[in-house]
Amino acid sequence: MLQPTRTKVGPRGRVTVPVAVQRAVGLTEGDEVIIRAVSPGVVVVETPQAIKDRIRAGIPETAETFDAVADIRALRDTESDRLDHLSLPLQELRDQPASGAGPPR
Repeated sequence: MLQPTRTKVGPRGRVTVPVAVQRAVGLTEGDEVIIRAVSPGVVVVETPQAIKDRIRAGIPETAETFDAVADIRALRDTESDRLDHLSLPLQELRDQPASGAGPPR
């Protein structure tokens, strides 16, 4: 890693990134960078690809194989089975005559 390098805010608020820093991080003329303020006096400069890589590094491996459709189908089937199980006693109750009453009409 490079030693910290000083630079100054120039005309129109421009800051020049020293060539040694550009080379160390692989920046070339015309590359897009994203600048964000983190806290008072702290600014982060990143390339879009660096941001994507940082975000992807935080995503667990299992998330890459996430299949929303399969998960929804599994939940639907589980719910359907649960409802079928709950409605079974109701059907049996309907088939049973009430105590002291004759057969259902």
